Amino acid sequence: MNHTIDTLVSQFERGSLTRRQLVQALLVIAASPALAQERPVGAFRPTGIDHVQITVTDLKATQQFYEKLFGVTTTSPNPTQLSLGLGSSGNTISVHSESGPIKPIDHFGIAVEDFSTEAALATVKRVVPGMKAEKNGTSVFVTGPDGVRVQIVPARK
Repeated sequence: MNHTIDTLVSQFERGSLTRRQLVQALLVIAASPALAQERPVGAFRPTGIDHVQITVTDLKATQQFYEKLFGVTTTSPNPTQLSLGLGSSGNTISVHSESGPIKPIDHFGIAVEDFSTEAALATVKRVVPGMKAEKNGTSVFVTGPDGVRVQIVPARK
């Protein structure tokens, strides 16, 4: 619990929290023992999975499968790519077509709060020294220990 309180006070001192927000958070912690339990604190605050990018050999069959089974909305940015919308959440499955051997899951995107590409690059380098972080437009790519690529993206508003 001390780490949580220290984090809140630091956010208040940096101006990220108002006095009212700090007091409300401290009251919630004091009133609820379950909420006061420690949990790991990461460098980023994720809001959820933003998207998954898969690679397929048959774009049309993949489109039909997801449309029939899940009723996805489909947009096609180019002849080798589809974007399959999942309901009203804004989450997507990005589908790319390639011939030959494929790696089915190319990467997945994690949406995070208070995101900026420059801050994300600096955070990755600070938290995981030596890790390569690659800027890609308004996102940052990193690669996990087993080669799984993760795209860090801004949370949807």
